[in-house]
Amino acid sequence: MSTSLRRDEAIARARVVGSIHAEVDLDLGLGDWFTSRTVLRFAATEGAATFAEISGAGRDVRALLNGRELTADAFSDGRIQLRDLAADNVLEVSAELPYANDGEALHRHVDANDGSTYLYAMSFLDAAPRWFACFDQPDLKATYDFTVTVPEDDWIVRGNAPVAAQSGRQWKLATSKPLSTYFVTLVAGPWAGLSATHDGIRLELLARASVRPDLERSAEDLFQVTRDSFDAYHELFGVRYPFGDYVQAFVPDFNAGAMENPGCVVLRDQVLFRGAATRAEVMSRAGLVAHEMAHQWFGDLVTMRWWDDLWLNESFAEYMAHRVITATGRADLWVDFGITRKNWGSEADQGPGSHPIAGNGAEDAQGSLENFDGISYAKGASALRQLVSLIGDEVFLAGLRSYFDRYAWGNASAADLLACWTEAGAEGLDEWARAWLLTQDMDLLAVEGTDLVRQVPAEHPAQRVHAIEVAGLSSEGAELFRVPVVVTGDRQALDVPPADLLVPDAGDQTWARVRPSLPAARLPRISAVADPATRVVLYNGLRDGLRHAELSPTTALDLLLDSLPGETAPSITSAMLAWAGDLSGDWLEPGLRAGARARLAGVAQQLLVAAAPGSDEQLAAVRSLLATTSDAALLRVWLAGDDLPVGITLDQDLRWLAVHRLVMLGTDPGVIDQEYERDHTSTGRVAARRARTAVPDAASKQAALDLLVNAADLGNYELYAIAENLFLPEQHDLTTELVQQWADSIPALASRRGGWVLPRLVTGSAPSSHADPATRQLLEELARRSDLAGPPARPLAEVLARIDQVLSARSAG
Repeated sequence: MSTSLRRDEAIARARVVGSIHAEVDLDLGLGDWFTSRTVLRFAATEGAATFAEISGAGRDVRALLNGRELTADAFSDGRIQLRDLAADNVLEVSAELPYANDGEALHRHVDANDGSTYLYAMSFLDAAPRWFACFDQPDLKATYDFTVTVPEDDWIVRGNAPVAAQSGRQWKLATSKPLSTYFVTLVAGPWAGLSATHDGIRLELLARASVRPDLERSAEDLFQVTRDSFDAYHELFGVRYPFGDYVQAFVPDFNAGAMENPGCVVLRDQVLFRGAATRAEVMSRAGLVAHEMAHQWFGDLVTMRWWDDLWLNESFAEYMAHRVITATGRADLWVDFGITRKNWGSEADQGPGSHPIAGNGAEDAQGSLENFDGISYAKGASALRQLVSLIGDEVFLAGLRSYFDRYAWGNASAADLLACWTEAGAEGLDEWARAWLLTQDMDLLAVEGTDLVRQVPAEHPAQRVHAIEVAGLSSEGAELFRVPVVVTGDRQALDVPPADLLVPDAGDQTWARVRPSLPAARLPRISAVADPATRVVLYNGLRDGLRHAELSPTTALDLLLDSLPGETAPSITSAMLAWAGDLSGDWLEPGLRAGARARLAGVAQQLLVAAAPGSDEQLAAVRSLLATTSDAALLRVWLAGDDLPVGITLDQDLRWLAVHRLVMLGTDPGVIDQEYERDHTSTGRVAARRARTAVPDAASKQAALDLLVNAADLGNYELYAIAENLFLPEQHDLTTELVQQWADSIPALASRRGGWVLPRLVTGSAPSSHADPATRQLLEELARRSDLAGPPARPLAEVLARIDQVLSARSAG
């Protein structure tokens, strides 16, 4: 195990070390290990001591400092102690290191389709020392020279800088710009590629050879989004893209949506859509592309000093991506933001892990990974929307341009950015920052009579100003008027015409819990409201009301199923169908779930019949029906290719949904192997694992739990597939005896998994479908264990909080 870097250690090391250049030489074999040799040339305070990092999992690790070989006592917990430094130093480190299979460090994927090996590096958050020696902290930037030897003639190499030379199997990359360790990357293997040029920038798209057809189908859209985003950011920021080539590699097994490595962005390859995709999904992918490109300025050109200013990366990229893609006219991506991203952030901001946007208390690197959440993304982006309304777009952009100019290639803090805005003409930013950036939790905006009420959280009070719109609706949902309102106090009169319903924040412009003038049960059918942003606010009000036990799961489900047949925004339809699935599962008492799932299947069938052939609505309805129907005969007929709705082809992704549902309904599990023979791909392997875990017998569940805890050779996606199918709501009785075994297994799971994987496995596999007092007590006892005080603590707290919400909501009546 490696020791996670503390903030005080980073501050101390930054005072000692500077002017770093790294020469990294990698010999990439086809076995389980590769050779890493790093030469670090750096200046230091003469006579001082510090440390560098290299994985503690390495073997044959050697280090020379200024020609002197370091002895064994210099190596401990992934660190190399460096003593008696000179003014100018050379540290040479060599090691054999293991390839990773968890989506971090130098990750290796063997394609199930053709057996080819693919590598990519993910150094975020502190995984860089797992593949090269370094000073691993954001504010010790270095330039890099990479030399890479590959094992096969058909392999290519890409990284943070363009290829400078190739001789046989040896590749050299040009000297990079100054980079923080967490976004140093490498992509190597027999990748398929497509290239283009825009505005003097070489563009390249990479994917595994087996998914080249998917890449080719998506290429023109991806290139166009890339072109449009470059044009927009060059105009908005006044600084040209500075990192040479712009490679976008679509990689397997990736934990995040993407990673903004300068010059070589990596994105999860599911967004290449091997099956049918809705327009909303394609637009969401456009947002992802624009988000990662925004990071080339926010995070890469100018980087936060420490992880507590993560918002300087994520909030800005989130805001700029939605702004830019919406401005292209492709779609109003703020609707997708409201129905998906804001709900994610709202849950986090009101949960046990709530934290301020900035100054979030990240005292060590690994702990800061917990704050890589919807607060840093969605709440931060919402705060920036409010800031623009306060200071104006001209001042906002002028401050950003000054920020890039002043801190390019270096590091900065929130205070530095606020100072740039102030110099550009902004006023009152100290107060704004205290209220929006430094105070957690959410205000409640509600209408009482003709008064707009702002309720501030008692535990985290702040005087947040909200620039919003208030809409008046008729009893049928027709909009009668809309007026701008700036909320500055806890109660203020609304000077508006009469209306049956008043909706605060009708344009979904701020960050707040919203309650309209009527309770949920008396609202008009939400889908009858014309403005999708207002519908987002009303739907999110239902979600929030459920979390606060203001309405029961059955009431929420009734309102949702009543509204869905009239919904016209595909992104809203998909999100609300998914929420209906959640409501009909964990939130209900076990005895009510089958009936609720049948009602949801009926609504999905109704949507399918009403949808135009080939439409997004039709695809969303088919997906929901495949996941909820109890008609096994229908599933078999569709799998045979018969009687499919006009406009629907049962592509491989849809086929796996049908197989998964058939298995849950008791069909012979042999159907899984048959389907995997048909789809012997990496994606098919994960889908098969998902279906095997869903097999409704005790032996399959026990075997799945054993694999989750003990299997060392399973990749992260297969582990996630197991976790998410272990305690299915419809298998409550089957898995009752497994709850205690799960709890007993968590310490072992925590000792064997880490990084991105562990929290997702804990929350994904938790027995939330067994929400009852006994499970709650079991989780409380588990959370109190001293051996689970580290990384598992927050996901366990989040599971416990969800169970509390479920139990409270069930009693809401």
